[in-house]
Amino acid sequence: MSSRGTGLAMNNKQSKNKSKNKSRSSSAANKTKTTAKSSASTKPQQGGLSLGARIAIAVIAVVMALSMMLPSLSSIFSGSSSSTTTDQSSSADASTSESTSSSSSDSSSSSSSTSTTNTVDTIDSEYETLVSSLESKLANDPNNLATLLNLGRDYMQWGYQVVYSGTTDADTTHGNDLLDKAISYFDQYLALNDSNSVKVDSALCLLYKGDTSGAISALQQITTDSPDYGPAWANLGLAYEISGDSTSALSAYQQAETTDADDEYGAKSYAEKRIAAINSSATSTTSGTSATSGTSSTSTTQGLSDTLASKSNTSL
Repeated sequence: MSSRGTGLAMNNKQSKNKSKNKSRSSSAANKTKTTAKSSASTKPQQGGLSLGARIAIAVIAVVMALSMMLPSLSSIFSGSSSSTTTDQSSSADASTSESTSSSSSDSSSSSSSTSTTNTVDTIDSEYETLVSSLESKLANDPNNLATLLNLGRDYMQWGYQVVYSGTTDADTTHGNDLLDKAISYFDQYLALNDSNSVKVDSALCLLYKGDTSGAISALQQITTDSPDYGPAWANLGLAYEISGDSTSALSAYQQAETTDADDEYGAKSYAEKRIAAINSSATSTTSGTSATSGTSSTSTTQGLSDTLASKSNTSL
């Protein structure tokens, strides 16, 4: 009994141990299956890449593409910026050039006007004191021939310089007024004393004022009254030349050469120079070479006169 009970106990114990071992084996098997499933879920499918790998490759490809495009993009933007800068610079340069050109032109015009004004002012200041003194002297002695003659000559010189130095209408008007005063004093002188040289000066004042026809009439009268007075013929030739009548001018100059054959008044040498100028102009025109017309070339030519002798190098 005792032996049988012991045997049963041992059998039960072995049975329990087998049961435990079986349970452990089942648990281990389950763990193995779970691990296998987990490995299967993370293991990449055969013949393809995982989603993570594909995303990583895509990111790398984008980065590489951008790095290759950067130099080209940089060149494009740089060129655009350079072009804009160049255009702005060119526009600024053009604007500056226009501004400078305009400023230069305005400055040049202003400088020329100022220079002319200063020239006329200088001429005025040179004569104003001189004639003022003579006019004060004449007031005390109205019939003083020397004072009348000097006033006429001073105003003639003054007016001539202003007319041919000035460039404005105001300058011309001013110069003509001065020449009118010269004529007035010459007339006062001639009322007291006859003089061919003073008559010639008075006629030249008309010529310098632009009254060519008046000058021609006055000089024709002198040559009629004194046909042997060479300077009258010489200045009549100049008046004709200025009017554009070269034929009459040549005829008058030839009369000047004849009446002043010894060149006592300088009329002969004066006439010779003017005849040479007319012939030269005619030759140039005939040959087709552009030449200045007689009228324009003599518009500022001084007549033969003692009054302007220092400027024309001729005298009566």
